[in-house]
Amino acid sequence: MNKPLPQEGPDWRRTLVRIGIWFAFVAALAYAVSSGEFAVFQDDVHLALEPNRDSVSLAGKAPVIEVKVSLRNNTASDVTLKAASACKMFRWQIFDRAGDMIQSKVNEETCPTTEVSAILPPGQKLEEFYAIALAPQRYTAGHDYLVHYWYWGYEGQFEFKAE
Repeated sequence: MNKPLPQEGPDWRRTLVRIGIWFAFVAALAYAVSSGEFAVFQDDVHLALEPNRDSVSLAGKAPVIEVKVSLRNNTASDVTLKAASACKMFRWQIFDRAGDMIQSKVNEETCPTTEVSAILPPGQKLEEFYAIALAPQRYTAGHDYLVHYWYWGYEGQFEFKAE
């Protein structure tokens, strides 16, 4: 009679390592998608803005949201950036939940009216930092607000909560 060969049990260590590797891969992929890292492959010119906070205290000194703005050229050729003036390279407006405009960038009277332009070479990224100074009397603690912004004519938005 043929006797069945003894079978070894599953190698649990190898299985756990494989599960760990797949879990790490899926987690890294989910993080990249959620943070907009793959948007670089979708847009010819990709605009990203990183505010330094998502909630702003209205008490104390003047509330400010500092932002890092980046613009990446994903094309194979130069992109010409244009703005009506140096003061209009970065503009913003803030809206409440009802869609009413609460505040916008102060129009600077001393701003020159000369058009400005720049060239963004292929594969290059332009990064700048700006401050959005809030007028605390216009905001209500506990409410959410939407900031709509433009940078060299490209636009985006982010939210913050007033506290």
